[in-house]
Amino acid sequence: MTRIARWLSASALALLAMIVLLPQPASAAGSTPCGPQCVAINRDAVCWEKEWCAVQLVVKGTPAGSGAVLRYRTADGTAVAPGDYVAVPSAEISLPAGGSTHLRVFVAGDAARERDEAFAVEFLDGDGRVLATSTVTVRDPAAY
Repeated sequence: MTRIARWLSASALALLAMIVLLPQPASAAGSTPCGPQCVAINRDAVCWEKEWCAVQLVVKGTPAGSGAVLRYRTADGTAVAPGDYVAVPSAEISLPAGGSTHLRVFVAGDAARERDEAFAVEFLDGDGRVLATSTVTVRDPAAY
């Protein structure tokens, strides 16, 4: 009986390790689902201080019905709102049928000369869970 319990414990541990350590499928990394008939692929962006910056979404396929709406928000990284960018606590973007669309975030500027910083644009499902993240790199023109 002890051998069986040890074998079951080892098997459960091996299964857990496989689930945790296996790489995520491509659909989980870098694409945001927008319905059963389409996929919105999020892209990273590089922006300069003191300008509006576009974060692009490329839509492949056709959203269900008249289109899809995707929720998003920003999250601090090494760039911190409000000094480095204007935070977006919650917003929505409409996804067109095919083609691409973009959302705009404002990158603030300061007097400090600094290296590249980054913040995130998180795309959310209806329950507020993060589906995908685009990284926005903020560059200081004075540093280049």
